[in-house]
Amino acid sequence: MIPCQACGNQNPIGTRFCRSCGERIAVVKVDQLAAAVRDDQVTVASHRRLEGGRSLLLVGLFLLVCALVLRYAVVPSLPVADVPPLPAGELLPP
Repeated sequence: MIPCQACGNQNPIGTRFCRSCGERIAVVKVDQLAAAVRDDQVTVASHRRLEGGRSLLLVGLFLLVCALVLRYAVVPSLPVADVPPLPAGELLPP
């Protein structure tokens, strides 16, 4: 971002007129341009990391939903065990 000389508003690189006051941005120093490019590169890198994390989260959520659907819709439930009931005294040895 390059500051306007008249109002100080931060304008994107390559802007000829200030987006706030309309003043022509005529003089841009090399150090201002280098700082603006560096700041834009940092911003782009952080957006890419954010998008990558968001994509990874969505893939994980999709896989979780698929696993739950497979578990409850496709895989049959286990049959109930046919074990005769024991009297209470036979459960523990004397």
